[in-house]
Amino acid sequence: MTDTNKEMMKLNKDERKIVSKMFWRNQFLMFCTSYTKQQGITYGWLMAPFFQKIYGKDTDAFYDALSRELDFFNTAPAMNGFIASLDVSMQEENKALTDRGEFFDVTSITALKTALMGPLAGIGYAIYLSVLRVIATGIALSLSQQGNILGPILFLLVVNVPNMLIRWFTTVLGYKAGGQFISEAMRSGTFAAITKGCAVLGLIMTGAMTAQFVTFKTTFEAKLANSTFNLQSVIDSIMPGLLPLAITLILFAYLKKYNRPVRALIAVFLLSIILTLLKIAG
Repeated sequence: MTDTNKEMMKLNKDERKIVSKMFWRNQFLMFCTSYTKQQGITYGWLMAPFFQKIYGKDTDAFYDALSRELDFFNTAPAMNGFIASLDVSMQEENKALTDRGEFFDVTSITALKTALMGPLAGIGYAIYLSVLRVIATGIALSLSQQGNILGPILFLLVVNVPNMLIRWFTTVLGYKAGGQFISEAMRSGTFAAITKGCAVLGLIMTGAMTAQFVTFKTTFEAKLANSTFNLQSVIDSIMPGLLPLAITLILFAYLKKYNRPVRALIAVFLLSIILTLLKIAG
């Protein structure tokens, strides 16, 4: 980081209190969701104490600001600290300008929230679901299969430690950076580049895990003249790992179309029993 960036990320005592409180309250963003507002109600609850400090308790300005926050809102919880802290920063600017008799367009706050929640959701879910969780699962499975207690412990650490760090530093960045960073990041294509990179890494990890942990081999053999026909050897000569790959792709296509994982699990379980009884696999 440059000296300018380091200086920007420094917090004084009052700023640290605000960021810390926002960081902990943000952990409850998914506490109350609905089909009509998604995270909107909880987002309003998250912002309430900061608005009270900015506009005063039970003032018209406080209720006006809070009512604007209760609209539809939905983003990745890990990235919401950036939006919420930027929101508070803009509210403070609104209060300062209003007190000086100057105009501040409050609709720009709602517009910025709406513009950011989609791109940041893409980045957050790509990092958390496609990268951190996949890497953590790969590490945990390898150790857990050996009966090593470090498996579940490392899973929790790999998933949650980076997640907490992202939540903290995005909150600091949102509060300190202001609107200039947002406009520059969206104009330069930073959001799109980060999202695409995380998605590619997630696909690589998913492919590696499929090859390592999805196993399926046939046991079917037949006597033909003076030789033994082994079905698995024939399949391996075509492409090693062809059956696990085929099963993965079939299940992926089914889940993409129907999104019924329980039925998929039951089907795989029953198919395994049937093929074992028929001595085709086992």
